[in-house]
Amino acid sequence: MKDKADQASAGRPVIVGIGASAGGLEAFQDLFSRLPAEHGLALVLVQHLDPDHESLLPELIGKRTRTPVQPIEDGMAVEGGNIYLIPPGQSLTVEGGRFALGKFEAPRGQRRPIDVFLESLAEEAGPDAAAIILSGTGSDGAKGALAIKEAGGLVFAQDPRQARYDGMPRSAIATGAVDMSLRTEEMLDVLDDFYQRRQGIEPTISNDGEFVATVFKHLRHHTGHDFSRYKQATLLRRLSVRMSVLGISSPNEYVKRLIRDRDEASRLFRDVLINVTSFFRDPAAFEALRTQVIPELMQETGTGREVRIWVPGCSTGQEAYTLGMLVAEELSRTDASPTVAIFGTDIDEEALQIARAGIYPNSIADEVPSELLERYFRTSSNGYEVGRRLRDIVRFSNQSLVRDPPFSRLDLVSCRNVTIYFEKALQETAVEVFHYALKPGGFLFLGLSENPQSLKGRFKDVDVSNRIYRRNDVPAAPLNLPFDHVGRHGQPRAEVRSGPGGVGTVSAKDRVRDAILSRHAPPYVVLTGRQTVSYASPGAERYLRLKPGDLKLEIGALIHPALDVPVRRLVNGVSSRDEGTVAAVAFEGELDGERASLELTGELLPTDEIVVVFHSRLGGDALIDAHLPSDDSEQSRYIRELEGELDDARQTIRTTVEELETSNEELKSSNEEMMSMNEELQSANEELSTINEELQAKVEELNTANRDLSSYMESSALASVFLGPDLRLRRFTPEAQTFFRFVDGDIGRPLGDIASDLELEPLTAAIRRAQETGRPVEEDFRTRKGAHLHARIVTAPLKGADGKGVVFSLVDVSDFHRVASELEVARRQARANLAEVEELYRVSPVAMALFDEDLRYLRVNQKLAEINGLPIEAHYGKRLRDMVPVIADTVGAGIRSVFETGEPILTQEVVGRTAADGDEDDDRSWLVDYYPLRNSDGIRAVGINVVDVTQQKETREELRRVMRELQHRVKNMLSNVTALINRARRDDRAPDVVLDTLAKRIRALSETHSLLTAANWRSTSIRDLIGPELISVYGADVIRTRGPDVHLNARATLGLGLILHELATNAAKYGALSREGGQLLLSWARTDEGDGERLRLSWQEDCGTEIKPPERTGFGSTLIRTTAENTLDGSADFQWNPRGLRVVVEIDWERATSRDDSLETDLF
Repeated sequence: MKDKADQASAGRPVIVGIGASAGGLEAFQDLFSRLPAEHGLALVLVQHLDPDHESLLPELIGKRTRTPVQPIEDGMAVEGGNIYLIPPGQSLTVEGGRFALGKFEAPRGQRRPIDVFLESLAEEAGPDAAAIILSGTGSDGAKGALAIKEAGGLVFAQDPRQARYDGMPRSAIATGAVDMSLRTEEMLDVLDDFYQRRQGIEPTISNDGEFVATVFKHLRHHTGHDFSRYKQATLLRRLSVRMSVLGISSPNEYVKRLIRDRDEASRLFRDVLINVTSFFRDPAAFEALRTQVIPELMQETGTGREVRIWVPGCSTGQEAYTLGMLVAEELSRTDASPTVAIFGTDIDEEALQIARAGIYPNSIADEVPSELLERYFRTSSNGYEVGRRLRDIVRFSNQSLVRDPPFSRLDLVSCRNVTIYFEKALQETAVEVFHYALKPGGFLFLGLSENPQSLKGRFKDVDVSNRIYRRNDVPAAPLNLPFDHVGRHGQPRAEVRSGPGGVGTVSAKDRVRDAILSRHAPPYVVLTGRQTVSYASPGAERYLRLKPGDLKLEIGALIHPALDVPVRRLVNGVSSRDEGTVAAVAFEGELDGERASLELTGELLPTDEIVVVFHSRLGGDALIDAHLPSDDSEQSRYIRELEGELDDARQTIRTTVEELETSNEELKSSNEEMMSMNEELQSANEELSTINEELQAKVEELNTANRDLSSYMESSALASVFLGPDLRLRRFTPEAQTFFRFVDGDIGRPLGDIASDLELEPLTAAIRRAQETGRPVEEDFRTRKGAHLHARIVTAPLKGADGKGVVFSLVDVSDFHRVASELEVARRQARANLAEVEELYRVSPVAMALFDEDLRYLRVNQKLAEINGLPIEAHYGKRLRDMVPVIADTVGAGIRSVFETGEPILTQEVVGRTAADGDEDDDRSWLVDYYPLRNSDGIRAVGINVVDVTQQKETREELRRVMRELQHRVKNMLSNVTALINRARRDDRAPDVVLDTLAKRIRALSETHSLLTAANWRSTSIRDLIGPELISVYGADVIRTRGPDVHLNARATLGLGLILHELATNAAKYGALSREGGQLLLSWARTDEGDGERLRLSWQEDCGTEIKPPERTGFGSTLIRTTAENTLDGSADFQWNPRGLRVVVEIDWERATSRDDSLETDLF
């Protein structure tokens, strides 16, 4: 088979196909006992299962491992870290990383599910595949193991000594594909180590040319075969597998192992050879050979001629026997009866032993058509054995395609999938051998994977798609085979030239000499070990013959029968002489119907080999060695004695054979029937064995469960009663005797007949309801003593009984009822308390919240949400800092303190802002209380109560300010009144006039105070000050005003109010307001004449007639000037015009209009 390219991929799991039959369950359980919980293997279990029974494997294996166990479904993806189980009655393959299920085509006794899966696995996964063959009868898995091995995967077999049934492991081991035979509990550890180690070995050895050359050197020394011209990639993969299996990572260590362990060289030799073949491999190609080549061979050859076919690299013989069947079938259809000789050769002696034995497993029934299987094979205890018809025409021998001299005059060479392992130069050599060995017009049949370019010129196409070619009629070039000096078993041997051309690289002189010898020297043969033919020169084939049966290279088996006696005498005579002795013997007689006169000479060489030369005599005289008898009578007598002995032996054998054939024919028919029945019985037996193992495991589980159940019932404090469908007692726990008068003798009695503390009618009704509905029923009952019982009633089907059994359990819940009543009272109280708390949270004017240890909001009421400026829902689960970052540090510190100390914190003032304050600059103030909320585990939360005291603080500040103002106002007013009184005391006018004047001045102060009070003592416009004092008394037609809207502070209002009062009083007595037609113009303006801004108030009277100015300054003028200067920091200028008084008052603008918090309004 073509070696599958290494397709290992890091993303693809290693898929392990595990095959088992009878005894497999125990092996599976041991295998998985060491399986780690986490691994990357995809383990696929393929077992012979009865299609009519559900497998218990998922349940039984699932209890032995923590790896998921999955029954396979069609299309399921293959993933690492899983155990997959084949379903019963299904054929399993894998393709594209997915499982595929199908129906078996073969009858039940011939199904091979393990081989089918492993072959598909080899094609799918290549080097990432592994096979494990466990206990079982028969040989299923052996063929699949070979496919895995060929693809570069790893193959394990259970140690036959451990396996309950060793048939399958031994069959796999017999194929030579098994890398290691281990105990099941060791396999997965070795497998995991193998794949990990191989990843490191392959890059190391692929770059170490010296190491590879050393290995090939030792392999050549031990086996006699040189692999240096084989494809390196294939050999390196095989070499890395051997090193991984041995647990060797160092190239030097492996070389040491190879040197000291001769068996390792043999094992590596077998691993390098890929002995994977089958009958009718690539059926379409063999069909093309059957129709296009075989008939022509039979027709061309005809009766009496010989058809010669060579199968180099025949491995275990299937290809050679396939050709034998095709030839035999063609002979049965034609009248021609040529002699047929099929030579199968290989360098693997173990494979040849299998080929010669001709015994193959039952699985070949899938490869060989049934009519051919019946015709050319006979059944045996080990499978199918090749019949005599094929054995007579197929012979096997150990021979190298590229080292040993080939067969000649061949009609067909079938060399399939051998040269694909050769490098190009060695492929060229193989093609030269094919061309040399085939006679002109002979056919070449290659594998579908082979397409050597060197065929051109030597062969012409017959059927390229099936790789069938025909030799051109061109002279064959002399062979230049890479023949070495090492024998097949590693021993030195004499140089024997492969005809003209000799060994390896030869000189021109040697080639000339060889050509002359080839054309002019007599034919000869070389005997090794004094009996075995190791070389035959051109022309020697005339004196040699192949006999039916296994191919033997002894001279006695190959020599022409007519020459048998003289050759034996010659060899025996030479063997008894010293080295260098030459002996001769004459022969006169017929060879193939022609008269022959020969002189046979023999010589013992220094290499202990014998050369026998066939001289054709030109004259009639024989050259007879003196040491050997040559008398014809003696020779004739010797021949007659041998012939007599031979006749006696033949008669004895003929009689025995006739008797055996008679018996054999009678037994054959019975044996075939028995074997067919045996196959079916064997398959059924394997399936039954599997079922039996599963059932034994299940029985053990049931026994364990039953023991556990009995222990539980004995120790349980639960009153449980088991009833049949008719409510008859089946089992009860000791605790059930508390409520029923059960004794052991009550088993089987109806429940209603047994005394009980319960009213049985309600209980029986509940049981019937459970039976009718199939669902559990739970009810409470009371005993006659008033105890409360809770019953749970369930039904369960009983095997072998109609209806459903019943199990009910009784629990005394009297304490529960009492506690439940108390709990209900507590629950109602808790609901009421909770409702109160909920209402408190809802309507409380106090903001409230709960926090956990991470300062996350657990609860918030509407008031706190308004303070924070966010909805209630936005708070839940959020941290304090996320919601109120400005005050988070202060509040958070208080919450943490309560969590740490458990002590509440009361009335902590917190100042800051929240989202509700927007962009305002002013901070707000809150009073916060912190308190813990506890449960059985400690403090579970901290609550806060928050009161906004910003407005209260502002009110308190305002009250304090008003009190200060009031104190100042009263003090100033009293001071002003005292000053007026003191002035009035010095007035020399009449007392009543003085008192009246004083009263008016005090009243003017009072009105001004009223005006300021109405304005909150902050500011008053000049117009509002003039209105009540002048316009409301004299009218707007007398009093004219002009000026901007100016607001005066309290100090300026009181001062100007008093000045206007004095001016109005004087004008009413002496000025414009006392005369008919008098006018008053009151104007004010904001001025700036370089000495700062000032408020200028002008009082201009027009009396209508000239008036006389006063002779002295009165008290009013003094009061005006004093108020302007002292109170207002200004001035008052008095001017007497002919028609009236003009007064100009100027005061500082800022002093008159800015807010004055001091209210030190002392006017005098």
